[in-house]
Amino acid sequence: MKNLIAFVALIFIGTTAFGQTISVDTEGATVSFNYVSEKTKGTLTGVKAQINIDPSNLAAATVSGSVDINTLSTGNKMRDNHLKTDEFFDAEKFPKMSFTATEIIKEDDVYKAIGKLTIKDITKDVTFKVTENDGMLIFKTMIYSSDFGVAIKKDRDKSKVYISMKIPVK
Repeated sequence: MKNLIAFVALIFIGTTAFGQTISVDTEGATVSFNYVSEKTKGTLTGVKAQINIDPSNLAAATVSGSVDINTLSTGNKMRDNHLKTDEFFDAEKFPKMSFTATEIIKEDDVYKAIGKLTIKDITKDVTFKVTENDGMLIFKTMIYSSDFGVAIKKDRDKSKVYISMKIPVK
């Protein structure tokens, strides 16, 4: 957590009193997922992100980013191609999924990015727990894929997906 605080402090030092948009170098960033009921794990790359911070008002900070659905990889090309079809992610029509944080808070030594996650043009409120480990900012959350029109299950709990996004801190 000390490194996360140091990271935020460095951002503050590098910005002006009026705030600044900071482009994040996300070449080494990945989004990992674990679709629990299907025992399917995978990754996405092609992450793009921006951080907007006004040092005098951290409550107004925002984090936004997107990931390219076409980079989806589960280690099985046939499954990957199937997941990109309109039956699942419909990567041709919806090539990106995105997140926009509307609030960054700290509760009991835990940082949280609260905002909107959009998949297939369906937007839902999501909270990511944010930590720092070995030079990586790590955003973690759990969603239900059926809430976003992906792999709809009769039993919502069977569409549980754990998501972890790792962004290198330079």
